[in-house]
Amino acid sequence: MLHVTEADVRNLLPFSKAVELARQAYLKLANGKAVNPERVWLTVPGGASMFFMPAYIFGQRTVSVKIARLNARNSAVSLPAVMSDILVYDSQSGVLLAEIPGESLTAIRTAASSAVATDVLARRDVKCLGLLGAGRQAEAHVPAIQQVRDISRVVVYSRDKARREAFAREISRDCNVEALAANSPEEVVKKSDLLVTATTSHTPLFKGELVKNGSHLNAIGAAEPNAREVDTTLVKRSILVVDSREQAISTYGDIIVPIREKAIEGTHIRAELGELLTEKRSISCGPNDVTLFKSGGLAVLDAIAADHILSQILGKNL
Repeated sequence: MLHVTEADVRNLLPFSKAVELARQAYLKLANGKAVNPERVWLTVPGGASMFFMPAYIFGQRTVSVKIARLNARNSAVSLPAVMSDILVYDSQSGVLLAEIPGESLTAIRTAASSAVATDVLARRDVKCLGLLGAGRQAEAHVPAIQQVRDISRVVVYSRDKARREAFAREISRDCNVEALAANSPEEVVKKSDLLVTATTSHTPLFKGELVKNGSHLNAIGAAEPNAREVDTTLVKRSILVVDSREQAISTYGDIIVPIREKAIEGTHIRAELGELLTEKRSISCGPNDVTLFKSGGLAVLDAIAADHILSQILGKNL
């Protein structure tokens, strides 16, 4: 069995390729050329939440299963709040081919997914990217978004002042863009016309009415039925697009809670991203409309990225 390293993932999955692969994954899924079963979710009382996410893209030599673990309390004992690994199998024999650590792959493919959504939904002239969160996911979103929009400024907030200031310095250096640390989530929202929420928060990060007209948001953090990063006001006022309608209604607290409150119905979800890419559905956005892409991560994104990484390592032997 091949043990792929985090360094391998970063070297073999550049953001330009990752965005291309994410677009392909959504297209194949929407066109019925991929199998992405609903993920199995298990929560240990007082412990971790675990997600089991298999996927297969027709014609590929591999099948991938991602096992992700989440426990927001881990930080108190110096452990990551989110951990994951991808197991890659031969699609014909079922033989285990490789184990890929999930941190870099998940950050890159999630940011690539947001970049595809941004390309479809955001105005062409957005300039300021606001980040809530200063972890690996937030870090990956800057170069990913730069693949589809000409961002001139980044504003970031996280609860740790030293961390957000260091993050801004690193982004400014690595991504050749002006980056500033904000003093509050509200400051980020007011200064930005393109937003990414990448936190482990269980409660909304800001008031939805603060979001400027014409803004686009990618909400990628909350992944449990009772956890959410954005409030009901924002969801209700937004043109809402998701990665998976079925997964959104069953798993995403950002959608489930407003439905439970009877503020919206399931039909408020205007489309899945893949439906827009294949033009099976279309939406019309005015210059003042707020668009919201809510994603929790699809296994098909892991599968296409893992297959690409292994093909780079094994070549014709895959």
